[in-house]
Amino acid sequence: MDHPFLFYGETMAILAAVIFSWTSIFFTTAGQRLGVTTVNLLRLPSGALCLLLSHLVLTGRIWPEGMAWSQQMWIGLSGVVGLAIGDSALFKAFTTIGPRRSMAVMALAPVFTVILAWSLLDEHLSLWAMAGIVIVIGGVVMASIGKAEGSGIFGTIDPRILRTGLLLALIASAGQGLGSAFAKLGMTGSTPAGMDAPQIEGVDPLGATLVRMVWAAVAYWLVVFPRQDVRRLARSLNDPKGVGALVIAILMGPFISVWISVVAIKNTEAGIAQVLLGMVPIFVILPAWIVYRDKPSLRSIIGIIVAIGGGALLFLR
Repeated sequence: MDHPFLFYGETMAILAAVIFSWTSIFFTTAGQRLGVTTVNLLRLPSGALCLLLSHLVLTGRIWPEGMAWSQQMWIGLSGVVGLAIGDSALFKAFTTIGPRRSMAVMALAPVFTVILAWSLLDEHLSLWAMAGIVIVIGGVVMASIGKAEGSGIFGTIDPRILRTGLLLALIASAGQGLGSAFAKLGMTGSTPAGMDAPQIEGVDPLGATLVRMVWAAVAYWLVVFPRQDVRRLARSLNDPKGVGALVIAILMGPFISVWISVVAIKNTEAGIAQVLLGMVPIFVILPAWIVYRDKPSLRSIIGIIVAIGGGALLFLR
């Protein structure tokens, strides 16, 4: 496939990770002030609306044309698993154990992606790439799970709450990893390894992102909204700072960052893209330190260096 420049997919993955590192801060603030359910109910349809308008302006169509049902199913399923289930668990983890610890567990997402991409997409990675994955995961975990040295609200957490938050982050990690593999399957028009079916023309990243977001929004609203107190949800919006943080987070996350991440997934191996997208914990250390005084330890700094070294191996594969 033709790329605008060398390592285009990898570069887009890193850019998406940088953007999402700041997005996590805004989502944490919004979740604390408005409530996680309110944030989740608004972020998906709002992101879908932004993407729909962008798709209309750029292509002249509201919905992608020529997409086979099998493609829409895989891409839509990736949205349900990654954006509706995974991200919802992640935002709850943000408000429970903080962005830094939550994103540490997200380092496991590439494991789920690589396993599924290997079995479904027949994407076999080289020894250099596998070594890079192991080093990145090790560095990210070292950098992000290290004891906090700051005095912020996430400095000391009750062990019970910590376990709950880590479990939520693990669910988010699995959702993101599986979602990446499903998205790749749908966008490239591939069929799972071992299945005899004709190849279908690929889907552009913007159209795929729109499908992901719409499916995720519909799934989340169908399951969650009927059980909510609408008046309580409306009252929670009487917080200008919380609403402002949510608006910024939606523009940076479900709209810009998700779009860029889908570009990355389409233009490089799904496992490689997910590893680089999984470097958010490295980039989130600075904003978490600034906003929540969640100061990283010396072990965290060493982890950053290790993870960057692992990322370099992915580029040398």
